Amino acid sequence: MNVNDSVFFLYKNNFVYLITNVIIITLTSFLIFLNEITSVYGIILSLIIITQLYLAARIKSVYDGAVKSLQDTEQKLNESEKEKHFMAYYDEITKLPNERYLLEKIKENLADDTSRKAVLVIKIDRLTTIKTSLGSYYTNHIVQMIADRLHMFFPTYLFGRLREDQFLILIENHNDEAAIQKLCKQIIEMMEKPFCIQHFSLNITVNIGIAYYPEDAQTEENIIKYAQFALYEASKSPEQFTFYKPSMLSVREEQLLLENDLYKAINNNELFLQYQPQLKLKSKHSIAMEALVRWKHPEKGLIPPSEFIPIAEESGLIVPIGKWVLETACRQTKELQEVIQQPVTVAVNLSLRQLFHENFVQVVKMILHDTKLPPECLQLEITESMTMNTNFLTPILYELKEIGVTIALDDFGKGYSSLSFLKDLPIDCLKIDREFVKNMNEENHKPLVDLIISMAKHFKLNVVAEGVETMEQFNYLVNSECDAVQGYLISKPNSFDKIVENCKSIQKEFCCSTQSAYYGYIKQIFSN
Repeated sequence: MNVNDSVFFLYKNNFVYLITNVIIITLTSFLIFLNEITSVYGIILSLIIITQLYLAARIKSVYDGAVKSLQDTEQKLNESEKEKHFMAYYDEITKLPNERYLLEKIKENLADDTSRKAVLVIKIDRLTTIKTSLGSYYTNHIVQMIADRLHMFFPTYLFGRLREDQFLILIENHNDEAAIQKLCKQIIEMMEKPFCIQHFSLNITVNIGIAYYPEDAQTEENIIKYAQFALYEASKSPEQFTFYKPSMLSVREEQLLLENDLYKAINNNELFLQYQPQLKLKSKHSIAMEALVRWKHPEKGLIPPSEFIPIAEESGLIVPIGKWVLETACRQTKELQEVIQQPVTVAVNLSLRQLFHENFVQVVKMILHDTKLPPECLQLEITESMTMNTNFLTPILYELKEIGVTIALDDFGKGYSSLSFLKDLPIDCLKIDREFVKNMNEENHKPLVDLIISMAKHFKLNVVAEGVETMEQFNYLVNSECDAVQGYLISKPNSFDKIVENCKSIQKEFCCSTQSAYYGYIKQIFSN
């Protein structure tokens, strides 16, 4: 409603003033046309004129007030429209153009200028981990700092935020492959500098996917989509950037189909567990194993965990899958205990999403209660990447410890966090990353293994070495302070049914007088 169209509304709201004024005008006219005007009528006429002047001033005041009110309303409507436009076309945190704006602008750009253009999609790795570990405050700050660095680097280019962890840049000039490669390397190097937020110094890495117009795609939707396809492949490349190729389309479609099939895998009983033993080096009376999830696809056969676990993480399916793994591992471990009439400890890996999921501690309690597995027989494994925020993680781990389960730190040595978390977190076991064990033949790696073991012992932690595949590695670890070893040298992962079958066929009590007899017994139980 504008001001000119509001006159009727204005007079309607001031009807009393108008009617009064009409009556007074009528009386004034009547008195004027009288033949004789006495002193009484003169006084009345004067009062009428004064009243009429007051009413006229009042009506003008009301009118001016109404006009001002309408103008304020109109201004608020304009501001509201601008706010709606901003929310529709710009990112709230970075104030950069969002996906909708970018799509429209790229469409206009392609329509006006058909010359060659490159679209770069930049993905910030570990942003979800930072958000889950530290919260939205730190995530929003780091996203804003990333946007500021990109703006300094691309002051004249069209760029914006596609989604939470992705930015887009449109390169119109100097877009040959050599120039784009140089540009990508500069972006990667620029993003490697730490982001300092309060007392945290956070490091991130980026991957970049590149698609060209018009070679790769002719529409704004496809050129962005193909750059994203290249982005997924870039994460596997040591260079951290990749140009789109038509073959990537079929690969990405295959991943989407695999994700869709993974939704059905639990209900269709396609997931199963295998168990790999952890051979104790200082005990002759302990059976321990790690539960490993496997997927047997009805058409494609066995799908490697390296393929479906990242898909589960990305899609959020890791939470229900993780719960199923935990429940199944506890139930089958309890069944194995009843078969051999001996305690058996099982280790289960946790994902970051699973650990920080609401009521996770209650879920663990419920599973232990339902399966009747003693809490001390369950070990939960976290990774170093989960230890970025000890303030958030520590209370959860203490709650788990109160239940009676033990906590292991898996893949130790990859360097995600400060060593101070070893004293801050209530962990019981340190698992040396397999890369350290694999490279132990190199002379400079043995001191690293010794250092990790020594450090763990200083904090009174048990140590498990993963990935043991040779007798040389085994013998070195036996002569060290390592508590247990795990790897193909001891046994490959085996199915639960096969392990139960082996236990029933051994036909002897778990009583080993020598260490070698104990080793042989463990190998018999877990042999294929």
